[in-house]
Amino acid sequence: MNKKKILFVTDVMAIGGVEKVLVNTLNGLKGTMFDITLFILYKVDGDKVNISKLPKNIKIIYLFNGDVAWYMKRVIYYLLMFFPSIFKRLICKDEYDVVITTKDVFTYPISLLKCKKIMWVHGGLDHFRSEKKSLWNTIKAINKKRAYYKFDRILLLTNNAKANFCSKFNIKERCYVQYNPINSSELEKIANENVKDYEFNGEVTFVCSSRLSQEKGIKRLLAASLCLINEGYNFNLLLIGDGPDRRNLEEFVNQNNILRNIVVFLGFKENPYKYMKKANIYISPSLTEGFSMSIAEAILLGLPVISTNCSGSVELLNNGEYGFLTENSEKGIRDGMRHFLSNPSEIEYFALKSAKRSSYFTYNKTIKQFEEHLLTVGEGK
Repeated sequence: MNKKKILFVTDVMAIGGVEKVLVNTLNGLKGTMFDITLFILYKVDGDKVNISKLPKNIKIIYLFNGDVAWYMKRVIYYLLMFFPSIFKRLICKDEYDVVITTKDVFTYPISLLKCKKIMWVHGGLDHFRSEKKSLWNTIKAINKKRAYYKFDRILLLTNNAKANFCSKFNIKERCYVQYNPINSSELEKIANENVKDYEFNGEVTFVCSSRLSQEKGIKRLLAASLCLINEGYNFNLLLIGDGPDRRNLEEFVNQNNILRNIVVFLGFKENPYKYMKKANIYISPSLTEGFSMSIAEAILLGLPVISTNCSGSVELLNNGEYGFLTENSEKGIRDGMRHFLSNPSEIEYFALKSAKRSSYFTYNKTIKQFEEHLLTVGEGK
């Protein structure tokens, strides 16, 4: 049996949710079935960790052998969108059976290829339903449709994301739901490592593992925590991750001294799971989520989950059956935290709910589903 030649296309392999999904997926795909190449637009310092986790038989190609200035990235973005033929041969120099893009901007040059094409959409796409009408948005939508209609298969993270996509682009027959693969056995293994740089003191500990950027709602989480401390509640809050909003968040904590006793910024951790496993409750304060890897990982670790009500989280928690859903606001976050602090028995109750839900994220099942996409794309299955 000849191996199928597969090309995955992405922009960077630095630390992030999409990059983590790619690592998990590429490690799960059978080397006996596929000859895999990974095309990466920019080589950046932060990609070394993820690259080191990839199987050795995967070929890696960089277009730019280093990072580029932000303004050049904007230029490249619009060149990819409106002059895709420039990048068509730069991205795909060899012949491939299937090309998969993980980022929307690559759909334009890839749509020009004659091979089978898969568009892998990472996001909940809730903004589609509230996007304002304007000439610029209309032009972009027309350009997107022209590219999307040339893809043989479109993978969406959740049923809600699929509904959002199909409400805007009428390509339902080519859309499939594909959950993100999570290597649960590897997760559990490294989660049992010792924590040496933080001491859990017996108080209820909330943990959030997230990119520190505005859409993740961390500022709301800090404001909610401040109110609860002033109400007399005692607890700890661990924030794992880094991002552009970190300085502002740390300033908020420093301006409210009482927070300094309970909030700890751990920064990026190659192994966040050992901290998560020893915490009491996982909390997701996001404004919007597609498939939240951190929520799924928390469930696999048996942590009770509090999440704001956004599409991806609702689906992962099955409308609140397997986790505590709150109003998507600072008040909602505060009410969710207060619920657990006032009712400690709920921690054990929702931990059992997570244990029950964990079978939903079986690694082998999601990898097998992805392999089927690669093998049957273009066959109408």
